[in-house]
Amino acid sequence: MSMNDPLGNGNFVEWSDHIHHRASFDQNQTVEEVHRKMLGLGIDYAAEIDEENVPIGLVSFKMLSAALSARYGQALFAKKTIGDTRVPSSVFGSRTNMPPDHQMALVIPVSQATVFNSVLDFFAAQACLGRRAPDHSFDDIIVTSDDGTYEGMISMRDFMKLQMNFLHWQQRELRQHNEDMNRTLSQLSQAQAELVNSAKMAALGELVAGIAHEMNTPLGVLISSHDMIEKIFDLLTPEVPAERRAQLNHHLRTNIDLGREASERVTQIIRSLRTFGRDDQQEQHTASLIDLIESTLVLLANKFKSSIVVHTDLAEGAQVRCYPGQVSQVLVNVLTNAFQAMQGGGDIYIELQRGMDHWALSIRDTGPGIPAHLIDRIFDPGFTTKGVGVGTGLGLSISKKIIEQNHGGRITACNHPEGGAIFRIELPMAPREQDELLHVPIVEFTPLQS
Repeated sequence: MSMNDPLGNGNFVEWSDHIHHRASFDQNQTVEEVHRKMLGLGIDYAAEIDEENVPIGLVSFKMLSAALSARYGQALFAKKTIGDTRVPSSVFGSRTNMPPDHQMALVIPVSQATVFNSVLDFFAAQACLGRRAPDHSFDDIIVTSDDGTYEGMISMRDFMKLQMNFLHWQQRELRQHNEDMNRTLSQLSQAQAELVNSAKMAALGELVAGIAHEMNTPLGVLISSHDMIEKIFDLLTPEVPAERRAQLNHHLRTNIDLGREASERVTQIIRSLRTFGRDDQQEQHTASLIDLIESTLVLLANKFKSSIVVHTDLAEGAQVRCYPGQVSQVLVNVLTNAFQAMQGGGDIYIELQRGMDHWALSIRDTGPGIPAHLIDRIFDPGFTTKGVGVGTGLGLSISKKIIEQNHGGRITACNHPEGGAIFRIELPMAPREQDELLHVPIVEFTPLQS
């Protein structure tokens, strides 16, 4: 008879180690004999069994001792058969609620005792103990076999120890289980972070050639302006006539302005790269959503070139509490998908509106749209419609994780009535903006029907 481990680790507690198999007596034994036997065994309760070894009653060592130590108790009760002996309730003092002259049987009927079948598991035994009637006030428990014959007694103290041991074991198992779960969650979070970062690096790899070209143009302008400025300085000698000096000064100023513009362009590209590539998983920052959109368009400028016309309608003051690098990654994913869907030519419409407590960003392309039977799967990991060798199928699933899990926002996709796909991204406003909502007119974002 064992207590099985519910977690399946093979741990168990044997009840047989706690059962007193000799804690019984038959109907023909005298009160004195039963008392002596219980005293020798050091037990508090014993079961009365019939000739077929079936328990029919329960006796308490305290009740026997009280009867035998009462006035004339030895003479009146010692030699009587225990099953036939009745004792005035006054012998037991305040332990009973009966009138003093009420005759009480020394053997309590088995119907008033707690009986466990040995086939019960530990949890069923606990439930059985919890359901016992109020008049089942005797502590120790009779244990029977499956056919109802007597197996022994288990004391309530030992049963409570079993419960306590099992509780401690459960606590240890739960603690270990929680540690394993936390370790697994930590590993999963790390794996997800590495996946997001890998996808970011993959996207950056696709952008590198275009970014290099974008930087090459202003760098060429810088070099050319620098060379021209050097030549102008060589020509600006004291002998140069005033009219010629004025012309050279004009060319000098023009090349300085060209160099400044080229430097600003390079700075803008580098700033966009830093925003996209930053490792900002530890802490969120307040960032301008407009700046993130514009920096993403800088990264994609060479990809779009003159074949993609970008239309923007951006509400001012869009501040969000976010991981800027991750939001930039989402924008790159969605805009790159739009470019690929249009096969290199078309229009992209970017609209940013203020909601009740969020900023609503929509990105629409003029491509063929999303097939109706696939629209529910586009955010699934590994799903792609781009064919072999184009994309990994992870961009949109990672985008959904970034927006919804990491930022508490929402991203959805549908088809626009006029053609093409439209992605909607909602990001919570920065806390300060939410405090100012009462003082700002609200323009509700009206979703377009798909």
